Amino acid sequence: MTVTQDDATQPLDERIFVGIFSTGIGYADRLREEHGDWKRLAHLFFSDLRAEIAKDCPPELRKQIEADMATYQARKGEKFQISTSGQTITLGYAITPSEG
Repeated sequence: MTVTQDDATQPLDERIFVGIFSTGIGYADRLREEHGDWKRLAHLFFSDLRAEIAKDCPPELRKQIEADMATYQARKGEKFQISTSGQTITLGYAITPSEG
């Protein structure tokens, strides 16, 4: 089964941008800028499903982001599509150089 971002059960506030990046899922604040880009709020790493949330993430957004991240963390071991060409990774499992 391929898991996609659309599988998240709760819609996030429109203020939150969610992007799929090479290392994981990034969350940003569309209403705040930092260094010419939307303010980074959090990142969920594909390799170990570790969540990093910015210390200055507003509490109301943090709660939504943590809930969204939990949907991916609960899917450890499942395939997740990371590109429009169909490339997938396995959530929660880093590929070591000997495996790659």
